[in-house]
Amino acid sequence: MKTTSLKKISLTAILAVLGLTGAAVAQTPENTPAKKVNFGYSQNPKTRTGKEPNNAANKQNSTVTAETVPANVPETTASNDTIAKKTLEVVKNANKKAVAPTQNYKVGVGDVLFINLQNNAKGSTYYTVLNDGTIDYPLAGQMVSVAGLNTDEIEDLLREKIRLYENPQVSVKIRDYASHKISVLGLVEKSGDKFIQREAVPLFVVRAEAVVSPNAVRVVIRRGDATAETYELKDEKTDEVLVLPNDIVEFQADTTAANPAAQYFYIGGEVVAGGQKDFHEGLTLTQAILVSGGLKRSGVKKVVIRRKNADGMLVSSEYNLKQIKDGKAPDPVLMAGDTVEVGD
Repeated sequence: MKTTSLKKISLTAILAVLGLTGAAVAQTPENTPAKKVNFGYSQNPKTRTGKEPNNAANKQNSTVTAETVPANVPETTASNDTIAKKTLEVVKNANKKAVAPTQNYKVGVGDVLFINLQNNAKGSTYYTVLNDGTIDYPLAGQMVSVAGLNTDEIEDLLREKIRLYENPQVSVKIRDYASHKISVLGLVEKSGDKFIQREAVPLFVVRAEAVVSPNAVRVVIRRGDATAETYELKDEKTDEVLVLPNDIVEFQADTTAANPAAQYFYIGGEVVAGGQKDFHEGLTLTQAILVSGGLKRSGVKKVVIRRKNADGMLVSSEYNLKQIKDGKAPDPVLMAGDTVEVGD
């Protein structure tokens, strides 16, 4: 009996020791390496409990909110107005660039403008563009430079300068076109100076207005830069050639077929390009001056034409150029071989 009791007590003690050892082992933290995630590039973020305040996030949200809320609504409105004005300017500039010279007219010296101010009936009247390219418009407070501008641009300029009215309503019309001159010579019924109403006009417009003779086969256009261009009238593309201000347009016959011997006249003195010039039937004194580049100075009056008589002697005839231009004296017709001296 005693032996059996001792065995039971020993077994109980051994089990108790084993139980305490197992409990101690269970309470010891397992020293295992952390599990790698994201393919070894970084670890998962630390898990945050719901109780922990996210101060950094709150601070960031607060900052973002402060930046996105507009501080002053009127500033935004002003900014929009500025953008709208700039957009309007861009559109206007684009329209200006898109306008073809045959659809545009830039005001020049001598043009007469009718300026209508709807805010004041007495403020509407005619203004002539002066030699310096300005008009004397009192409501603008000073001389206004308008040369080189079209009517829309002049309207915008006057609206900016008129201070008497808060919203001036201005309209500008051209009543007399006097700055874009061309000269038409040769085989036409209506020769002389013409004034075009655009920056450029197609040649067919000039042909129709001047009534070109059926005998004309070509046209020579002398540009303002002293260059000359020759076109055959039978070519359909010739009608589309643009004629510009200060051009000299001469319609010519086929003189080489009718008269193989070339004919000339001679001109010198106060002309831009004197010397030997081609002659054709019907050429007048003023036309001869024009094909020579015009006068060097506007005040020249005296012109002498020297022509050989039947005896081969030179006979001189004097003319007053101002009277001819004013229609008070006839424009003499030249002959082949004539010598023209312009000025004293």
